[in-house]
Amino acid sequence: MAGSGQIFETMKKLLATLLLSYLVTWSLVYANIEDEKRNEIQELEKKVVNLHSQAKTLTDQIAAYDSQIRLAQLKITQTEEQITSVSTRIAQLEDKLKERSALLEKQIVQTYKKGMSDPLQIIFGSGNVSALLSQIKYLQIVQTNNRKFLYDTQLVQTNYAQQKTLIEESRKKLQSQKELLNSYRIERDNLLKQTKNNETLYQKQLEQARLELEVIQKALASAVREGPVKAGDVIGLMGNSGYPYCSTGSHLHFEVRKNDVWINAESYLKNITDKWGMNIGSGNWDWPMQGSIEITQRYGNTSYSYVYKYSGGMHTGIDMVSSDKTVRAVADGIIYSSSEKCGTATIKLKYIDHGDGLKTLYLHLQ
Repeated sequence: MAGSGQIFETMKKLLATLLLSYLVTWSLVYANIEDEKRNEIQELEKKVVNLHSQAKTLTDQIAAYDSQIRLAQLKITQTEEQITSVSTRIAQLEDKLKERSALLEKQIVQTYKKGMSDPLQIIFGSGNVSALLSQIKYLQIVQTNNRKFLYDTQLVQTNYAQQKTLIEESRKKLQSQKELLNSYRIERDNLLKQTKNNETLYQKQLEQARLELEVIQKALASAVREGPVKAGDVIGLMGNSGYPYCSTGSHLHFEVRKNDVWINAESYLKNITDKWGMNIGSGNWDWPMQGSIEITQRYGNTSYSYVYKYSGGMHTGIDMVSSDKTVRAVADGIIYSSSEKCGTATIKLKYIDHGDGLKTLYLHLQ
């Protein structure tokens, strides 16, 4: 009996040692790979930041996008390798759990059989009480070992569950990384398309965006107060003022500011479907234009975001055109008007102070 207990104890220790050795070796190898990949990513992230901040030419901007694409690809590779490694580890843990379960089940059966022996049979069969005491001691040792073995198995099961959670999270991250990579490629391709890979045209577009931002800042500081207006009052006509330096065609640029910070105008305007089927708006204001509205550029990161490096890389308002050129106040407030130089042209704009730090701006009026 004692010999069987020693064999079981030896087997258990060997199995535990092998499992521990595997986990330690796997962790060290994967940690080294992770460190190398992490360092490469960190270096590339610094490079991307520097390239974007220093980009002054079309070539610089394209190089920045290429580095950003490379960074996204590297992160995708890292995540894919992590998924592969974790999947391998899960498979190994599943095998270990099967081995442990089979061994534990066998040991429990043996313990149960020994525990079912009649003490009187042991005494009379052996002729002394020492056999009974040995049997009881043996069962106690086996039960203790089984409890520890069960505890160790539960630790493996917990590790297994954690790895399953990690792989699910990694797959979600991988999907997001692939979508981000695709957006970088689209932005780079759009940059080449819009500029026709022409440095002069690129510089002209950057200058237009810079001048328009400068005009808005000047207007907010020096516009002339006209007086109170009500929601729906006519305040001007859609035009092309500022052309060719601050406008590329007749349209209305509408934006919203809160405490002089740009916010998404779409969240204030009522939901509509524009001329081309775009669904836009989630607020309760009527739109500043009526008729058949066509949205030519939305708020935020747009197809032309490369132009707005002076505005933090985002379009600060909504550009629209309509069959009805009348421009109306979206809410009650005090209206101000301004005419500012934009290159050699003049851009006309108005803004309404709605109180509590909220303002709406209307650019390129006739």
